Amino acid sequence: MKSNTKITLIIFSMVLLLTSIIVVLVAIGSRQVGYDAVKKKAYLTADIVKNSLTSHMVNGNMAQRDVFLDSISQLKNVQSLWLVRAKSVSEQFGNSNLANEKPKDEIDLQVLNTGIEKIVIEESLYTANLRITIPYTASSLDRPNCLNCHNAKEGEVLGAISLSFDISEDRGSNIMVLIYIIGTISIFLIVFLIFMRKKITPYTNSFDSLSDVLKKVHEGDYSIRANPGVLKEDKEVSNWLNELIEKLETVLTGIEKNLTSFVHNRTSNVNHDKLITAKEIIEDISEIYHYKKTIENDLTIDDIYHRLILVLKDKLEINCFVIFETDLLKDERKTIFASNGAIACCDLKQNIKEACRAERINSIVSSENFPEICRVAKCKVDENYICIPFYVNEQKNIVIHIISKSQDELNNLKYKIGIIKKYLEETKPILESKILMEALRQKNLTDSLTGLYNRKYLDEIVEKQLNLDMKNGVVYAIMFLDIDYFKMVNDTYGHDVGDDILRKLAITMKKSISSNETLIRYGGEEFLILMKNATQESAKELANKINADFSKIIFNYGGDSFSKTVSIGYSFFPTDTDQFWKCIKYADISLYEAKSTGRNKVIKFSKDILKNGDKIDY
Repeated sequence: MKSNTKITLIIFSMVLLLTSIIVVLVAIGSRQVGYDAVKKKAYLTADIVKNSLTSHMVNGNMAQRDVFLDSISQLKNVQSLWLVRAKSVSEQFGNSNLANEKPKDEIDLQVLNTGIEKIVIEESLYTANLRITIPYTASSLDRPNCLNCHNAKEGEVLGAISLSFDISEDRGSNIMVLIYIIGTISIFLIVFLIFMRKKITPYTNSFDSLSDVLKKVHEGDYSIRANPGVLKEDKEVSNWLNELIEKLETVLTGIEKNLTSFVHNRTSNVNHDKLITAKEIIEDISEIYHYKKTIENDLTIDDIYHRLILVLKDKLEINCFVIFETDLLKDERKTIFASNGAIACCDLKQNIKEACRAERINSIVSSENFPEICRVAKCKVDENYICIPFYVNEQKNIVIHIISKSQDELNNLKYKIGIIKKYLEETKPILESKILMEALRQKNLTDSLTGLYNRKYLDEIVEKQLNLDMKNGVVYAIMFLDIDYFKMVNDTYGHDVGDDILRKLAITMKKSISSNETLIRYGGEEFLILMKNATQESAKELANKINADFSKIIFNYGGDSFSKTVSIGYSFFPTDTDQFWKCIKYADISLYEAKSTGRNKVIKFSKDILKNGDKIDY
């Protein structure tokens, strides 16, 4: 309902209520005035009758009183008139023979007994009568003195007069007055409403226009403009509002255009309110900024991955996803993280460059429109997947593999792709920096000739890992290996051949160990093996295997064919000693024992091989 109609109805209701109150009050007042006029007429008639009857009595004409009473009863609007004698008067003067001097009903008797006048009004649709019965009381103050003629006491009721009046005419007059009043007020009301409607219409139209505009703006439509209005005041208000909306539209459009591209064409699939969209974009940018500042202070690559996983799980509320990391140099892939219950549609581990469509084309791959768009990925019938590849550097590539179990979930994921890519973009420089630092660290800890760890790595692992493992009861076997007569090779065939033999030994050891063993080039032709969770049997078995496998290799250099052997000594930490470097010394002593007793041997450390000075320290 328009405000103009509402205001008109309110004014009409108020005036109508006021009119009704006035009409009711006038009707009540007119009725009461009519009754009062009839009562005055009755009192006057009663006094006339009383005085006339007194004159008749004084003049001795009481026999002619009926003529007088009949003439009075013929007055206009007087329907009937009769007198009633009190008992004391009848006893003094005798009973009257006139019909109009006898009690007619209970009302006459009540008035004679109580001396209180009685009024009865009888109304119907077409008639209205007022009957009044007035007592005559004895009073010495009257002229002539009532007590001179009547044997009565002061204030005693001598009789009563009853009058019945037809007040239909008066009621009709009152009704006509009410009709005139109602008609006059109705005309005034109509004129007043027309006048007020004409005056308030410009204001209400302006208000309705502003209300419609604000409603549209509330719903997110900033293209709407308010009507200019008619009056000066509403023109100004409309112009101010239009200017404000135009500024909002310009600013929000700019924010949406510029910042949406900042977060990869982010568009909301829920609402189209530019203000809400701008708020969401700014919140995303703020959270991305805080994310970037946080990962800049993370120490390791694993910390950064952990932070990215939390964003995907908690911020973006992605329930089922897997993060792959591809080593581009080795063309191998490993799983960084898989959320609870997430089973990747693809289990590819090698030949990533050719087999993985997302990495091959470096673009997002979705199974929504083409379920078999990637021939390697095999999902369940009711599942879809989205693969988001991200190139970090020449060494690493990341793929976020997201599985959706419904169309609604897939639509929601598509809406989040832009934000995911922005998080990945902000992750890239920090992750790339960490990868380069890790590469430098690995290079610093790795022997360039054999690709094995060097002694610096041993220093680091002792500081970070071994003390913790010792508290947890982990047992290490520490093996020292040395190539027999290696100096002869260098002297005879040159250092290049010696280097080649060292590399062959490194390869042999790599093939023999598991993930629990760590290979270290300790120096020259000496190598160190740290065997975690070792037993007497497993340590001996590994040492014998390396010794046997390496001795089977035939080297051909300078027209000569020959084989080489290794000597191995090993000890157990913390079984033999709870001092790690001392345990290394024991392994070295065992190696020396193998070398000094014929070479090409595997000797386990025992106290018996210690010299006197070392036995004291043992």
